[in-house]
Amino acid sequence: MRTLQIQHDLTNLLAAFEPAFHEAGRVDVWRTFEDPAPESLAPYDAVVLMGGVAMPDEDDRHPWIPEELRLLREGLERELPMLGVCFGGQILARAAGAAVGPSPTEQGWFDIGLTPEGEADPLLGPLGRGYRAFEWHHYNFAMPPGGVPLAVNAAGNQAYRVGPTAWGLQFHIEVDRRTVEWWMDVGEWNLDEHGADKDAIRADTDALVEGNAQAAEALARRFVEIARAHGYG
Repeated sequence: MRTLQIQHDLTNLLAAFEPAFHEAGRVDVWRTFEDPAPESLAPYDAVVLMGGVAMPDEDDRHPWIPEELRLLREGLERELPMLGVCFGGQILARAAGAAVGPSPTEQGWFDIGLTPEGEADPLLGPLGRGYRAFEWHHYNFAMPPGGVPLAVNAAGNQAYRVGPTAWGLQFHIEVDRRTVEWWMDVGEWNLDEHGADKDAIRADTDALVEGNAQAAEALARRFVEIARAHGYG
């Protein structure tokens, strides 16, 4: 299986997803901020789109955004397995025709409510009710036309599926302890700017992050299995 990892900055990496994707086969990385865009997604069996500090409508600041939208629309047309996280979920939603824009800021651990469709979804359903996810975002996505809402909370949409094999998540299920600690270090100014309770985030991280990383790895393995079941890889 050959996967394209779309990396939007230096700090948003595969993290807990990494074992599943690397064990499944080859992982190529497109670093949007320094590499030319691939001509096509034709060589790939799957795409995983990570988060980033950019906003998904900042085409004037980031010339790679239109290129990424072009590729994602190709992937949607081909029903290529794709998984987008936070910024990745937002730009995938935009490629699918949804509006994106500012939303209530979430920084820390928040409850995620699966919809009935989410509980039945092969990728998200095993997370179950009562799942708490790590969030760090200031934008969100509307539901793409024809998209299936899979999770919501008080801040808005949290997950969707569009077509049979493309998922967008608002929350950072991929985080492990190293990732949370790294982000809180380099992004302390942003937490302070938005009045986040850093002590509460650290306490919740101690309680939740190990189980979350296990859930993330399991989700990535389910994604690989779904891709293969649809003839990819």
